[in-house]
Amino acid sequence: MAMSLSKRKRPHLEDKQVVQKSKTEEEVFDRPTFHALSKMIEKGTFDTLDYPICTGKEANVFRASTKNGFVAVKIYRTTAPVLKRMHKYMEGDNRFKDILHNKFEVMRAWARKEYKNLQVMHDAGCRVPAPILCDRNIVAMEFLGHEGVPYSTLKETGSLNPQRDFELILEDVAKLYAAEIVHADLSEFNILMDDRGPYLIDVGQAVLLSHPQAEDFLRHDVENLVKYFRHHGVKADLEECIKKVKGK
Repeated sequence: MAMSLSKRKRPHLEDKQVVQKSKTEEEVFDRPTFHALSKMIEKGTFDTLDYPICTGKEANVFRASTKNGFVAVKIYRTTAPVLKRMHKYMEGDNRFKDILHNKFEVMRAWARKEYKNLQVMHDAGCRVPAPILCDRNIVAMEFLGHEGVPYSTLKETGSLNPQRDFELILEDVAKLYAAEIVHADLSEFNILMDDRGPYLIDVGQAVLLSHPQAEDFLRHDVENLVKYFRHHGVKADLEECIKKVKGK
């Protein structure tokens, strides 16, 4: 017997959820993105794209399965209405000049920027997801989680050892500075936690020290950390922490 659609009238809220889900799929999975994902599957980067684990202003992050486990796949939406916000992080970076007025090129450059930033951070010994591959507006990276379940953010789960975690994060910020890069948007919202400590994520906006606002971004990053951990019993002085990051 052929399957037919139910004629039951959907509640208004359910209608809105269906429309929103459809809109999100259209925004994320356009034809070029499908093509890039297919290429990644052909290369063996992953076998299946499972489900979204995080949705942000610019991108959606999905868990993907491989023969040996999982990877995270971050897809930057080419329709994301945040180009002005992105510009302030890309202006002054010679790696991404001459593309700031083309939204499609901006999103591709932003993905490439995140991939390159992850490479620099990983090579510097920071606790970040290891980069795997970048194609168009997609970045594949190490999946941070346990048995397929992603780690929670510091905001969501808090810290069992605030003093240790504060020091570990500050050490990573110092490693970044020594590698001539600044996270530029560091807070409890983009730090993942496991039993061994914190991981820094969402590094697409990270800037080189040559960026005209690098020092301002650094101060804001450290200020966010000090403010959060002070509320959890850690005694920290902002100026002393900045000096420590700079190796002074």
